[in-house]
Amino acid sequence: MKTDAKPAPIRVKRGHVTVSIYRLSSLSGSQRYEQFVVVYYQGQRRVRRKFSDLKKAKQEAELIASRLVSGEAEALKLNGKDRSIYLHALDQLKPYQKPLNVAITEYVEALKVLPDGTTLLEAVQAHQKATKTIQTRKDIKEVVDEYLAGKTNAGRSERHLGDLKSRLGRFSEALQMPMHLLDASIIQEYLDSIKGTGRTRLNYLRPIIALVRYAVRKKYASRDLLDEIESIEKPEAKPGKTEIFTPSELDEILTSIRTELVPWIAIGAFAGLRTAELLRLDWKDIHLDRSFIVMQAGNAKTGARRIVPLCQRAIDLLKDHDQEAGPFKHHKSEGKYFTRLVADMNEARRRRGITQKFKWRQNALRHSYCSYRLAVTQDAAKTALEAGNSQAMIFRHYRELVTEDAAKEWFELVD
Repeated sequence: MKTDAKPAPIRVKRGHVTVSIYRLSSLSGSQRYEQFVVVYYQGQRRVRRKFSDLKKAKQEAELIASRLVSGEAEALKLNGKDRSIYLHALDQLKPYQKPLNVAITEYVEALKVLPDGTTLLEAVQAHQKATKTIQTRKDIKEVVDEYLAGKTNAGRSERHLGDLKSRLGRFSEALQMPMHLLDASIIQEYLDSIKGTGRTRLNYLRPIIALVRYAVRKKYASRDLLDEIESIEKPEAKPGKTEIFTPSELDEILTSIRTELVPWIAIGAFAGLRTAELLRLDWKDIHLDRSFIVMQAGNAKTGARRIVPLCQRAIDLLKDHDQEAGPFKHHKSEGKYFTRLVADMNEARRRRGITQKFKWRQNALRHSYCSYRLAVTQDAAKTALEAGNSQAMIFRHYRELVTEDAAKEWFELVD
């Protein structure tokens, strides 16, 4: 075999690094063979790699020079199959301009959360399928603002709107993220962070679920989110003590308060309407001549129309205030009713020489009505229908709370 003289090497430079390509020509019998040797220094060690194709030799020299100048000398130690895999990975990532180390990190993080046996591609395809119905992407805060605006335009009560703004405002502040990325685990973690009783957390969960349903209808979130929220652990809301007034306490209230408060107390005590329902009630729905109130669907908490009977005592108290039509409420907010009532009660007690202060009991008028009405009718279904509640709720909270004699005294106020 005879080897010809070596031609001048090809130099590939990157910064202070130079990689040389030497062309070697050799004869074997009548056949001439060419080889291209890439030569570079890795530290103090001289490294040589042979190629039969000049193009491949140049590609290798450029890659080596780039790696050396960027300090990635360890990658150059790869050889054989590992080196082919490395180069193939770099080639695959070129269109996305993503470094190999970043791509590997993201892949490994994805594997940590994927269920056993599920590939990353399967997870991505499932995500695409789940989110294909999402037409508009909005942050949770934007969706909350839009949801609240809709409730305002629908004429919901100030109390209801205030509660929604408080709870959903806190939710959107805590989760500053796109709505379509929300999932059950994030909601569960948020609920677990709320300090308070199970009832408190449940009061936060309900408007969040309503918000999710709204987002799905508006195509801001996937329909799969509706199935996910079923997996949320519902906080246990232990029932609180049901506080009521006695017939004598009601008598004291009715004889102590100013005239403008009488209709409010009469309807609360003898018809059991909720505070929000009282604020939405109209005089045209109070039929004293027929002894009942029509609670219109749009004014009822449950959204269902109901008929509530009025006892004679209620009719007697209301007839001096009766109007053909117009808002039943005398004040715009419930707070003013309670503030004035407590002031009137304490002033009346002061005049009678009673030192014990009167304290208002939250929802006690409605609780009293349900308790005494159930004792009179002995019919949970009938009482539930009149109160706009479930039979189970009536049975659970008001059964055997008062005696039948006390109930008769409540509605008739027998001296």
